Amino acid sequence: MLRRGFTLVELLVTMAVGAILLAIAIPGYAFLVNSSKLAAVTNELVFALQLARSEAVKRGQLVTVCKSASALNPAPSCTSTGQWQQGWVVFVDSGDRGVVDSGDTVIHAYGGNQNVVITAINFSKFVSYLPTGRSKGSSKLPNDTMRICLEEHARKVIVNDLGRVRLESAAC
Repeated sequence: MLRRGFTLVELLVTMAVGAILLAIAIPGYAFLVNSSKLAAVTNELVFALQLARSEAVKRGQLVTVCKSASALNPAPSCTSTGQWQQGWVVFVDSGDRGVVDSGDTVIHAYGGNQNVVITAINFSKFVSYLPTGRSKGSSKLPNDTMRICLEEHARKVIVNDLGRVRLESAAC
C-alpha cells in the first residue's frame, strides 16, 4: 500500500525554508513598490510639463502648471503655500499669471500623492510655457530642477531654459 503526502517533519522543514525565503524577499518587494510609486509620480509630473509645453505651442498661448491643493475640485485653484505633492493643474493662463481665473481652460489635473516630497526652487509656485515652448518659472528664471523623493529613492525632473524636460537619478 502506497501512501501519498508529507510527514510532519517534511512539512515543518518546508515551512521553515519558505519563511526564510519570504524574509529575504520582503525588503526587495518594498523596494519594488517604492520604485513603482516614484516612477508613477515622476511620469505624471513629466507628462504635465510636456503637455503644457505642447499645448502652449499648439494654441499659441501661455499655458501654466501650478501646484494645487484642490486640483480635483470642479473649480481648481493654484496655491502659493502648499506643496507640489498635493497636486497640480495644467491650464491655459489667459488672465493673471499663475492663477486659475474664471476664463482659463483647465487642460489636466493631478490629485497628488502625499507619500512623496517634491521640492523645486525656481518653479516654487508654478511654471509657465510661452507660445515658443520656452519655460518661465514663478521666480522669472527660465530653468529649474524638481526633486521627487520617496524614502531613500529620488528622481530629478530638470527643465532647461528651452522648456525641454529630462530625468536624472538623485539622492534624497
